[in-house]
This record gives sequence, structure tokens and C-alpha cells, in this order.
Amino acid sequence: MGDRVWMIDRDQFVAVWNAAGTLDEAAAKVREIVGGSAPRWALLARAGTIRKEGVELKAFAPTPAKPAA
Repeated sequence: MGDRVWMIDRDQFVAVWNAAGTLDEAAAKVREIVGGSAPRWALLARAGTIRKEGVELKAFAPTPAKPAA
């Protein structure tokens, strides 16, 4: 389910992440790009991996996940 998040080019992911105001905004933009599911946990995992590679990503204030409908 989170595989689509990894289909985006790293530079594009970084640009989307750093342009977003919240994790939810970043997830919405990634869903738009990949045309499907992009769970928050997958974005956080990808961001963590990118940070370990030495790329600086903006830190988002913690926000609660929206309940599943």
C-alpha cells in the first residue's frame, strides 16, 4: 500500500515535502502525483530514509491522524 510513495523521484518527493505546510498536505499532493494511496506512515518512512541520506527536510508539527472512514 505504501509502495507508491517510493515511486516518486527523490528530488520531487523532497520538493513536495518541503513545500507542504503539514504532513496531510504532503500526503494529499503525493496521492495526486501517484494517482492512488499514499498513507502518512509511508511518507514518514520515506522522509526518514531521505534524512538518513543527508538531505534536509522540513519538520512538521505533530498532527493526529484522521480516523478511517
